[in-house]
Amino acid sequence: MSSSWFRRLAVTGSAVVGVLATSPGLASAHHQEFTPFPYNISLGRGMSLPCAGEVGGDVYTPHDRPGIAVVTLTWRTFVTDACPLAIYVNMNNTDAPRVDPYSGAKPTGGTWMVHLESAAIGTVPPAGRKWTEQIAIDIGSGRAGLTLTTDAPLNTTLLDPAGNTVRFTVA
Repeated sequence: MSSSWFRRLAVTGSAVVGVLATSPGLASAHHQEFTPFPYNISLGRGMSLPCAGEVGGDVYTPHDRPGIAVVTLTWRTFVTDACPLAIYVNMNNTDAPRVDPYSGAKPTGGTWMVHLESAAIGTVPPAGRKWTEQIAIDIGSGRAGLTLTTDAPLNTTLLDPAGNTVRFTVA
């Protein structure tokens, strides 16, 4: 082999390494950003049938905010409106370490509570009515799950907790 062949190989290799070293990093897009919550029916507080409705929303895990899940919650009733309800967001990160030997951290998990006042389905909510809200939860990275429950004594999550859990991945 000639020395010119080795020279060309060295120059080409140097150029490739230079281009790779100065290229910006690429964002990881290996997870779905929006995950809707399962259909969850709840009675109103105190077993109120006129205040029966749907608790809904979605989980947004933005690529530009790693470790964060933005949860949007809604409370819409079928018949009447202005029904108060407390919604509990129960979170568990299944990829969190059991116990960190250095910090003593336990698995990532917790519960957040949001108070909403319903708007009837098919109507325009009055100004100032808090029938939807967003909360940001610092989940960390990995596989996580969220379950919605309410302060009403009967909702579909109580009947089938696993079926009303949304699972997603946070980068």
